[in-house]
Amino acid sequence: MTSSASEFVGKRVTVMGLGRFGGGVGVVRFLLQRGAEVTLTDLQTKEQLADSLSQIDVDQLSQLVLGEHREVDFANADLVVVNPGIAIHENRFTKVALNRDVPVTTEMNLFWERCRARKMIVTGTVGKSTTTALIHHLLSTNGVACRVGGNIGISLLPDVESISPDEWVILELSSFQLEHLAALKPRAEVAVITNFAPNHLDWHGDLDSYRTAKQQALNWQLPEDVSVLHESLRDWETYGDRVLFGTECSAGSASVSLEQDRFVINLAGNEQEIHFRSLPASLNPPHQRLNIAASVAAVCSRFSIPLNKIQQSLNSFHQLPHRLEDVATAGGVKFLNDSKATTPEATLAALHSIDSPFVLIAGGKSKNVDLSSLCQAISKRAKAVALIGETGPHMAEMISHADRSVELIVVETLPEAFTWAVQRVDSEGTVLFSPACSSGSQFANYAQRGEVFRHLVQSHVMNLPF
Repeated sequence: MTSSASEFVGKRVTVMGLGRFGGGVGVVRFLLQRGAEVTLTDLQTKEQLADSLSQIDVDQLSQLVLGEHREVDFANADLVVVNPGIAIHENRFTKVALNRDVPVTTEMNLFWERCRARKMIVTGTVGKSTTTALIHHLLSTNGVACRVGGNIGISLLPDVESISPDEWVILELSSFQLEHLAALKPRAEVAVITNFAPNHLDWHGDLDSYRTAKQQALNWQLPEDVSVLHESLRDWETYGDRVLFGTECSAGSASVSLEQDRFVINLAGNEQEIHFRSLPASLNPPHQRLNIAASVAAVCSRFSIPLNKIQQSLNSFHQLPHRLEDVATAGGVKFLNDSKATTPEATLAALHSIDSPFVLIAGGKSKNVDLSSLCQAISKRAKAVALIGETGPHMAEMISHADRSVELIVVETLPEAFTWAVQRVDSEGTVLFSPACSSGSQFANYAQRGEVFRHLVQSHVMNLPF
């Protein structure tokens, strides 16, 4: 589907959720540019949304409703556009729209319907943002016309009409976005699934539903397409050409394998290698090597880029913020911001990437996932741990009953946890902020809590005697 110049002119469109990650801003801009009468409604306040509101022309809105949602804005709309985290058949307000036959859609669905470009989907439980950014970097630095967007925090919707059929769009998609997209039968010429573990079960209900949402990335591919899968997902059904990545890929299969000190790239019967020692330090931890393997598999299976050019591009890649970000080293102590770690698997990867003694700050909103393996690992590896949020008391109980006792505390806020952690970290040690959970009520999202951690570190450094 492509949009005409008059498609939205005079239409009453309610946008439910401006948020802070680009999607809400993108869809509001798109609709206003096309003459829609936009009602923007969000449960957050004007102060909380100040940054996002500054990116749109508020005076062009028909109505701005903050701090609440009103049924009338859904009942009287011609179209409702929701944040992808809204379960439209369960939410009180979207049910009002559906009961009046008002269509309900999302920013990504609007984009997908109108995008003429070639599409690559990147999804998975952890690692999808870094993998998306890596793929875009590998392609863009080697002359491939491409754009990056989706759950990584960039909306391509306002520019959809300027994206040509010859370009590629690299889209990080969450399970929420994929579930909404299912009605459109989204075909990706390349689909990358970084891994799979229980997550968002509070939203999906059970593991099977979560898995079904992720598999939408594969369900509509054609035989000429490519499916890049972590080796643990080798049995997932796909119609595309299967390419595996990991540490134990089957001999003879199309794959990118991690073997001792190198990547072994086996595609189209041609075997090549990249050595770990040539990687920048930020990409050398084990979980980052898997992200590279997935990215290289996606790029090399579809594009003819010499391996030495890929190596050069890897060397120029800059790590994304809030992902094991080295904020500062002060008084011999390193401070790492891993606020993007919203799953146990992401925090486990962080724990195993640190060689020095560390104090961990973790906890947040519960997503009904099993935290027991993470708590066992914390008890074995951490010097001490400060826990915050809804999951804090539960994690404290599990850590206390683990094999090795570790000093811990449960506190209300991140500043309290930070102060406690700084008092207990060793010289030449590390303070690691890796929550393993969603941000919850204290923060709007992982980016905001990461910024709070950065500010705490900066204030601490400024107050140190030098």
